Amino acid sequence: MPQRNHRILQTTCTSLALFLSAAAITAILPFLGNRDLAMAVFRAREAERTPDPEILEAIRKELQLPATPFEGFTSWLAGALRGDFGVSWVDPSRSAIDVALSGFGVSATLAGLSTSLAVVLAWLLAWPRFRAVVHGKPSRTGDIVGMAILGSIPEFVLAVVLLVLFALKFQWFPVSGFSSIHHMVLPTLAIALPSAGLLGRVLLITIDAVAKEEWVRAWRLNNVRSQVIFRAISKRALAVLTPQIVLFFAGSLASTALIETTFNIAGMGRTAVAAAISRDIPVLQVIVLTVVILGIVCGILAQWARWLLLRPLLGSDAAYAPSATARNSRPRGTIAFALVTLPFLALFLVLLLTDAPPLDITQRLVPPSAPHILGTDQLGRDLLLRLAHGATLTIGLAVLVTAICALIGLVLGLMGSWASRIGDALNALPAILIGVILAGVFGGSQTTAAIAVMLVGWIPLASHTAVVAAEARTTGYYLWAQLQGASMFRLIWWHVLPTVIPAVIRHAASRVAHNALALAGLGFLGLGAPHDSPDWGVILSESIRYAERAPWMMLAPTLLLMALGVAAALATDTRITLRSKS
Repeated sequence: MPQRNHRILQTTCTSLALFLSAAAITAILPFLGNRDLAMAVFRAREAERTPDPEILEAIRKELQLPATPFEGFTSWLAGALRGDFGVSWVDPSRSAIDVALSGFGVSATLAGLSTSLAVVLAWLLAWPRFRAVVHGKPSRTGDIVGMAILGSIPEFVLAVVLLVLFALKFQWFPVSGFSSIHHMVLPTLAIALPSAGLLGRVLLITIDAVAKEEWVRAWRLNNVRSQVIFRAISKRALAVLTPQIVLFFAGSLASTALIETTFNIAGMGRTAVAAAISRDIPVLQVIVLTVVILGIVCGILAQWARWLLLRPLLGSDAAYAPSATARNSRPRGTIAFALVTLPFLALFLVLLLTDAPPLDITQRLVPPSAPHILGTDQLGRDLLLRLAHGATLTIGLAVLVTAICALIGLVLGLMGSWASRIGDALNALPAILIGVILAGVFGGSQTTAAIAVMLVGWIPLASHTAVVAAEARTTGYYLWAQLQGASMFRLIWWHVLPTVIPAVIRHAASRVAHNALALAGLGFLGLGAPHDSPDWGVILSESIRYAERAPWMMLAPTLLLMALGVAAALATDTRITLRSKS
């Protein structure tokens, strides 16, 4: 009971600190960037006109704009406590909360449907692995590759493909809207299919981990019925997956902007994008606070679900621990990894040997041929050359951002297990939403997109570092060195880091593709790389209007992003070999 009370106190304090921090940051959003609020409001309403001093003064009086950040913080906080978040800068006849939350129900429905479908699909896709474990057969690399391919499909690209094929060409479903079940099919599939790949990979990893526990082997040797083994493994897998489902729903609700924009759905995500483009800061403030509160609530629910579902196993580690003293991991799928990286090596050679592709209007939208292996774009530029030069912006920036996130996560994760609690609460703030908010405050750019990814990218790495470091501190050699009076620096340098760093590097490598997709998504929305950039997200955004006439424009960057996801999965997928106790 004391331990349970301590956990409740920790969760409460962390949640309260996060909420207060989010409220403080939200309150000063209008003042970030050191700008005149009246001018910001005018630009939100009038993008072209030059304001007169009288107009700016009238705006200050109309909205009672604060003069200093401290005055703005106190007035916003006082209003928020009364439920008054001000009015929209773009449409002063409507309150900011009405504009921001008008599509909340739509986004929640879309997130709920897509998460539910993703769970069902993930379970069906993991069925072969369940059967293999129950019957003692080795796992296949193809399962991981299949999940990686599915999870690496960019949601916004899948949405466009579904829209073009099933709404425009075959006319089986409506092109836009979300007013009936018929309207919900394509948007739900666009989110659920990649999500099924991500959840399915978590499920496969969990199944493999459970399969290495001694009781599974003992049950098989004692001819326990396969149905009984399957039910037991399913319960263990569900105990791990359920908290992820809760967090997945929260993250999906906050990242529906891409799908809602593509299908013209009047949800909270599309509202956030519109508010960012028009710099409607009060609306963004409400959206940020709503998502943070949702994240805190879902984070608490995920922690409770994890504790309740795993409670029967607490205190019985010996019964479930593998009978091994050491683990050797070796990569599997080496040949597949080499094959899937060939396109990137080819792009690197093309980048070294060629200059930027020139404009040639006479060659616009030429299909793949000998002179243009991947075809040309809408301005006649060779698509292969453009993708090669864009690789430094998409993959290069993703690698740099991931490396920075890994360094931050390593340092903060070594400070304690608080990182995992913060990670659960902030899981509802995906990079896409952070990028939308930053673009609304500072304007869209690649720097803004990179910062958005970094602001949330360190969290899973810090959480992983904290878990691995905690395990290292329980080992015999660490405790022996501690008893011998070793300094904290020596304990960390010699006994913690050698265990933590390889694990964090592998985890960071698996995050490169995820971060590349986030950067491409912001470029797709027009909030990342600038217009006409060779960034793959920008190319995908340009390809939408030519999806039927020139499908190769969309196909090439999509396949490259998927290949990047598969490469990341194969690079971090290992086969574990256990040595029996002597």
